[in-house]
Amino acid sequence: MERKSVAVLMTVHNRKSSTLECLSLLGRQTDALSREGKYVFSVYLTDDGSTDGTADAVAEHFPEVRIIRGDGSLFWNRGMCAAWDEAAKSSPDFYLWLNDDTMLKPGAVALLLETSTYLGHRAIIAGTAEDSSGRLSYGGRTRYGRIVTPDSMIPEACDIFNGNLVLVPDYVYRRLGTLDRVYSHGFGDFDYGVRAAKKDLTVVVAPGVLAECDRNEGLPRWRDPEFSLKARYAAIMSPKGRPFKEQFIYDFRAYGLFHAIFHFLSLNLKVLFPVK
Repeated sequence: MERKSVAVLMTVHNRKSSTLECLSLLGRQTDALSREGKYVFSVYLTDDGSTDGTADAVAEHFPEVRIIRGDGSLFWNRGMCAAWDEAAKSSPDFYLWLNDDTMLKPGAVALLLETSTYLGHRAIIAGTAEDSSGRLSYGGRTRYGRIVTPDSMIPEACDIFNGNLVLVPDYVYRRLGTLDRVYSHGFGDFDYGVRAAKKDLTVVVAPGVLAECDRNEGLPRWRDPEFSLKARYAAIMSPKGRPFKEQFIYDFRAYGLFHAIFHFLSLNLKVLFPVK
């Protein structure tokens, strides 16, 4: 039986210890699956201008990882596109998105692949993560962002999803392509779910909790009254904020023109009149 190929896609920046731990946990699972003879794995990692030695450490400890070097301007979404473009040259059967702060629980990769088999390799499979206190942090979500609690046995439908841990079969890639480069850092993962729905593609949450990842908590700078108005606007327009153009494009695609305009106005009000 011919082995199916899986390309793991990652984007990293200045989180050397986390990146190495994530790759180590991934390697334990992919090595075990490779020995079974059903799958072969390759890792494509975009190092987006790290200054803490991440790329060199990865090359030293995981020489099999294919490193794509960015200059610090790619951020998550476009960094993932760079890794995806390189991986697609080998036409793998699956693309596995993995964030380097998302620590896989034992059996996570196998369960994602088993779920894909159950659905005929025609569905996007999102994995659920929990934080260190056991609260669900990332995974599949409803249309308006509520996280979907995974069933312990069967996949659950979802509308959109965080990009921390996601399996995309080649069948889906051939219909949707990569993440949309109109987005710099955020939005691309949720947008992929919106685009999938418009193509009548199935999106589900895999059974169980498959990883640990703490949420990025805290009041964003653009909503913090302790910062000046100029600083707040600079923060919301930064790639890791809520760039108005990118937010408007996503809102328009997901919810329509009225919602996009309303959200644009409400974001401006929150910047102009921040409340802790």
